[in-house]
Amino acid sequence: MRYELYYHASNAGRGEFVRLPLEDARADYVDVAREPGGTEKMLRFMQDASVDHPQFAPPFLKHGDLVSGQTANILFYLGPRIGLAPADEGERLWAHQLELTVADLLKELQNTHHPVAHGLYYDDQKAEALTYTKHFLTERVPKFLGYFERVAQKAGGYLLPEGVSYVDFSVFQLIEGLRFSFP
Repeated sequence: MRYELYYHASNAGRGEFVRLPLEDARADYVDVAREPGGTEKMLRFMQDASVDHPQFAPPFLKHGDLVSGQTANILFYLGPRIGLAPADEGERLWAHQLELTVADLLKELQNTHHPVAHGLYYDDQKAEALTYTKHFLTERVPKFLGYFERVAQKAGGYLLPEGVSYVDFSVFQLIEGLRFSFP
């Protein structure tokens, strides 16, 4: 059964954290918003009052009748099905914990542009953004990346002892995002 990924057509964003594992696994999927009429289909789905589990925002994944949102939650579902998560329940929860830590750092990264309010323009909060970003780059990024490095060393090179997982793809994408934001 084909996976349907719903995310914005024009940017990688959080959708890329789902795309990378799907691509690596050569999973049968469609990136709905990148198809003709796909953005409208995504918006209609999000606004459909008859949907049992309405989605707040993309990304979300549809697989048969199941619909799951939030990047970490999607990956928790996908990981075992596409061979990028451990079989053991405790190890799957460990992978999910690591993915939630990635999500924490992503939120802090977003705050470098919107430290006061997401709805305000960057120029309206530039002074606060510069203060926040200095602390983020000198204190928070080294703390998070140091943590992931220790976890990878302990696991033998990947973030999980079983080998490459969806969490490894997420940390890769996270680092690429940091390189893009702070060249």
